[in-house]
Amino acid sequence: MRNFKILAVITLATLLSSCQQVKEQFIRKELADKTDYTLLDKNNGIRVILCGTGTPQKYGTRGQACTLVSAGGRLFLFDAGENAMRNLEHSYVPLSAIQDIFITHWHSDHFNGLGALINHSWVWGRDKPVRVHAPGKVDQVMHGFAQVYAQDAYYRNTHFVSSPEVAFGVAQPFSIPASQEAIRVYDEGGVTIDAYKVAHEPVEPAVGYLLSYAGKKVFISGDTKISPRYFKALENADLVVHEAINSHLIADAAKVAKEMGRDKDANLMTHVIEYHADTIDLAKVAQEHHVKHLVLTHLTPDPKNFISRILFKHGMSDYYDGEITLANDGTEITLP
Repeated sequence: MRNFKILAVITLATLLSSCQQVKEQFIRKELADKTDYTLLDKNNGIRVILCGTGTPQKYGTRGQACTLVSAGGRLFLFDAGENAMRNLEHSYVPLSAIQDIFITHWHSDHFNGLGALINHSWVWGRDKPVRVHAPGKVDQVMHGFAQVYAQDAYYRNTHFVSSPEVAFGVAQPFSIPASQEAIRVYDEGGVTIDAYKVAHEPVEPAVGYLLSYAGKKVFISGDTKISPRYFKALENADLVVHEAINSHLIADAAKVAKEMGRDKDANLMTHVIEYHADTIDLAKVAQEHHVKHLVLTHLTPDPKNFISRILFKHGMSDYYDGEITLANDGTEITLP
């Protein structure tokens, strides 16, 4: 019996020691830095991460508008809708390295996550200003976020966070003259970014952005119906990240909603068609302007399964012979 007790004690001690080792291994794994610093490598060409491919529609499964581009060792964020911060973290993006954010227009689903992203990147180490480039009243929005986060910034700076002078975003407003379709809004380190007028009335101003680096071109449309205002940006583009709506599916849904007595929903669906880009029209324009790769985002309706994804793109390949990607949150594309 005495030997049994001794054996039991030894076994228990061994198990506890083993549990401690397992616990420490688990902690080490959780604390390991998973950040993808290769996004800051100047020699990696252009990398594009879709960090939000959804819309503000109810019951959506996707994050709201968000696209990250890595070029020339720098990170550029285009729109920051709800869930932008978490989706970027899920792609292991070094948030503290984002110093330039470009907003396409002031619909809430394109900047719902902006304040949280700026605040979070500062709390976790950003020590340089983040510039927010946008048409319209970006200074008003930045002032509003500064007021909203003022108490949080004070408490965190008092506790442990340094560099309080960069806690808030710095507004970089611009406007495109009536006589022009585009202006240059960024030119540093071999990367240029031009803002193009798009057609999203009654929202005005609204722009898309053309990023050029090392002979490659990436256009991010923001929200727009098909319009010649930005066709020049599409010409021979290596990658076009464009919002897309399947008008036929939405029209069918509106008809059913009306039959169900949901007139308000039906009217909203019909209205949405008027100022977004139909998939078939988009395919035709991409072909006409020799777009090499078309990436669909801001997807309406939300294709939630295999069948709906097929239906969403149906017919596009009849008009466009380039590559089509129906993006998901986290989709990544590299241009070497």
